[in-house]
Amino acid sequence: MLKPSTTEYAGTLLLDEPMKKYNSWRAGGNAEKLYKPVGRDDLLQYVSDHQHEDITFIGLGSNILIRDGGVKGTVIVLTGLLDALEIKGEKVYAEAGLPCAKLARKLAKAGLVGGEFFAGIPGTVGGALAMNAGAWGSETWPLVESVELINVY
Repeated sequence: MLKPSTTEYAGTLLLDEPMKKYNSWRAGGNAEKLYKPVGRDDLLQYVSDHQHEDITFIGLGSNILIRDGGVKGTVIVLTGLLDALEIKGEKVYAEAGLPCAKLARKLAKAGLVGGEFFAGIPGTVGGALAMNAGAWGSETWPLVESVELINVY
């Protein structure tokens, strides 16, 4: 039986949360814990405090299938978080929670070419990196110069 955390976090911590609310298939079991951080510092604090448990990150949930047995540990939902985008010349800084379709639109508005395929990716930049998402003969990783990570292990 899980006990609520004694540490106060700014985000929302839910216990035994149905994962069908967080994926496009609307299926799957429950998350042991599900955390919705409110910002980068809140996310880093939660991850730091829970570094010895299983942590699973999800974005829009568009390309995941949750097993009926659910997810052990904490699922951290990045929807609406870590979605900053900065374009300086031909350099683009995009955070993991940014929807790929939004990235494609912003690149097009800035006159940058090569990222049009992101319009066909239904997830976030973080998911595109994790899966080397691609469409129309293009892939994510050839466009990446560097990545900033949160080490959860």
